Amino acid sequence: MMRFVFLFIVMIVSRSANTALQVDISAKAAVLMNAETGAVLYEKNAYLPLYPASITKIITALYALEKRGDQLEQMVKISQEALKSVSPQARRDRLGAHPPYRLEFGASLMGLKAEEQVSAEALFYGLMLSSGADAANALAEWVSGNIPRFMEELNGYVRSLGYKQTTLTTPHGLTHASHKTTAYDMCLLTKKALEQPFFCKIVKTITYLKPASNKQPPVELLQHNSLIKPGKFYYPKAIGVKTGYTASSGYTIAAAAEDQNRKLIVVLMGCDKLEQRYRDAIALFEAGFNEPRIQRTLFSKNFDVFSIIQKKSKNPIKAILNEDVVIDYYASEEPLIKPELEWEPIVFPVQPGQRLATLSLYDQNSQILAVYPLYAVEKVHSTFYYQVLDKCLSWIISLKQPMSLLMLGLGIAVLSFSFVWVSKRV
Repeated sequence: MMRFVFLFIVMIVSRSANTALQVDISAKAAVLMNAETGAVLYEKNAYLPLYPASITKIITALYALEKRGDQLEQMVKISQEALKSVSPQARRDRLGAHPPYRLEFGASLMGLKAEEQVSAEALFYGLMLSSGADAANALAEWVSGNIPRFMEELNGYVRSLGYKQTTLTTPHGLTHASHKTTAYDMCLLTKKALEQPFFCKIVKTITYLKPASNKQPPVELLQHNSLIKPGKFYYPKAIGVKTGYTASSGYTIAAAAEDQNRKLIVVLMGCDKLEQRYRDAIALFEAGFNEPRIQRTLFSKNFDVFSIIQKKSKNPIKAILNEDVVIDYYASEEPLIKPELEWEPIVFPVQPGQRLATLSLYDQNSQILAVYPLYAVEKVHSTFYYQVLDKCLSWIISLKQPMSLLMLGLGIAVLSFSFVWVSKRV
C-alpha cells in the first residue's frame, strides 16, 4: 500500500544572541557545554587556538584508556628518557635542540624514578591528580613504545574525531610553540573522556595512595583541582576534571559539574590569576544550572488542522491531533526540529475519529523525538464514480472464473473510458 509522506515544514529554532547565557567572565577563551548533548550554552573566543598547559593530560588519558584501558594492572618500567629534564630557559633559548616532550625543571611531577616499576593504574592517578608530566611521558611510552610515536598517533586520533584546530607536540602540555588547541575542541575532548568510567573515577578522587615500588615507599598523591576538595573554591556540584598553568598559557581549567537536571562542562583558557579560573567556572556553572526551562507548543489539538486532497473525493480530508505537540528545552539550547507528516492509505468512507496520519518529530541528527497520531475530523465519502467502481471491483474479485474476470474487467475499462470521455465533453 502507498503511504504519503510530506516533509511539510522545517522549523529551525536557532539560538540567537538574546537566548545565549549572559555571564561576565575574565578568561580569554571559554565554553560552557552540555555534557550529554554537546550543546554550547556559552562561548567566548571558543575557536581561538591557545596554549592549553596541563589540561592536555585529559587528551593523553583519553587516548591511553581507549588504547589500553583494559590493562590497568600491567606494570610499567619507567625509562630514563621519560624523566629527562631541561631548564625552561634552555627550552626557550635552544628551541629544537630538545624534543618537545622533554620535562622542565619546576614542572608538576608524580615523582617517578628511573627503572621504577609502577602499575598503569597508578600512572593515570599520577597524571590526573598530581598533574605529573613524568607520568604523561611514561604512559606515552607504555601505549606506543616511544613518545614521538605516541604523539603521532595522538594527533591522528584527534584529527579522526574532526578537531582540526588542535595540534599536540607533548603528552603533558608544557609550552611548545606548536602545541595548541581551542576551548571548543577541549570541551568536546573532555566530554568524550567523561564517557570513560575509569576516567570519571580518577578525576573526582581527592587522594590516592601510590603503592610501594622497587624504588620508593608508598606515596600519597593529592588532587590539584580546588573545585572538588575542601577549601575556598570548593563547589559541591563539581565532579572533576583538570587544571593547568604555564607562564605562556596562563591558568587553564576543564571542569565538569552536575545537578539533578543537567551535566555541564566548562573550559577556560588564558586566565590571568588562579582564583579567576575558579570564579569564572563557578559563575558559568551556576548560570547553566539556574537557567529556566521553556515550553513551546508547536502544534495545537484545538487550532491546527492537517488536510490532504485525494482524487477519490471532492472535499479535502481533514485530520487533527488528540493532544498538543509541546517541546521542552533550555533557552540556551533551543533545538532544531524537523516535523514529518505521514498519511495512512485512505479507506472510504472516512469515519470521524479514524486514524489517518502520523506526525513525527526529528532532531537535527535525524533521530526521532516523538510520534503523534492524527484522526479524522468528519465523515468523507468518495465520489459517486469511485463508489460504483469500487463496488464493481469488489464484485469481480469475488468471482472465481478466469474468463468471467477477464470479460468483466474489460467491461469496466470500457465503462471508465466512456465516463471520462462524456465528462470531458460536458
